[in-house]
Amino acid sequence: MRVEGELLVSRVLPPGAVYHPAGITAYDVTVRGYNADPVPAYVARPAEGGPHPGLALVHGIHGYEEHLKDMARRYAALGYAAIVPALYSRDGFLAVVEEDDMAQARDALAARPNAQTVGDLLGGVDFLRASPRVSRRIGLVGFCSGGRLGLIFASSPEAEKAGLDVFVNFYSNGLFQPAAVNPTNPTPPPGELAAGLCCPMLGLFGDDDANPSPEDVARLRGVLEQSGKTFELVSYKGAGHAFMSDTRESYRPEAAQMAWGRCLEWLSRYLKP
Repeated sequence: MRVEGELLVSRVLPPGAVYHPAGITAYDVTVRGYNADPVPAYVARPAEGGPHPGLALVHGIHGYEEHLKDMARRYAALGYAAIVPALYSRDGFLAVVEEDDMAQARDALAARPNAQTVGDLLGGVDFLRASPRVSRRIGLVGFCSGGRLGLIFASSPEAEKAGLDVFVNFYSNGLFQPAAVNPTNPTPPPGELAAGLCCPMLGLFGDDDANPSPEDVARLRGVLEQSGKTFELVSYKGAGHAFMSDTRESYRPEAAQMAWGRCLEWLSRYLKP
């Protein structure tokens, strides 16, 4: 909503935004991604104690941005060791900073083979697994196109072999849109791949979203039900795409607060038994 041309900024603090920096250790690393390529990544974990449950965070179309790094710190403040791999790193940039970067990000996503997605995210999970500060329980959280890439990974044999314990999916787009990177051997869309989901999944969506639409979410529900998966799909009234992103006009505080609480409950249930 705008008032006299000015963006009306909510006075409600973003979910999990308040934390003491002294309680968190954060640093940059490089993980071994697809084809053993070096992939930059950001790690945030509690400064003390451990081992802590691990979380791999999958960024959306805006890339390896400060907002996702801040989300990693919010999870760290709650007792998780989080990693954010930079999935655009082969394409000559890391995050959408300038207006022209958005077209480059869309091209990078459209041309990204599923094997590259799986390999890069597996590299993040493997990094967590190798750390003495991280417990044996590992979860995955994806936002927007990162929810789509996260669904691809969580539905792969590699994720099952790695022992992925839970997946929280924030409004994954392109659920049933074909993305035939190789026209001679197109892969099924992510919504159909979900029949192979290897762990419980929480899906958080907005009723006003067009991609994924409520029809897409209903279709995903059908795939998960038919394949006997453990899941919960929740849609929030008055919320559209990227309602969790407190750095954009799409942010909806009420939906974000409710979704954050449900996300934390699921992560606690499967990662902190």
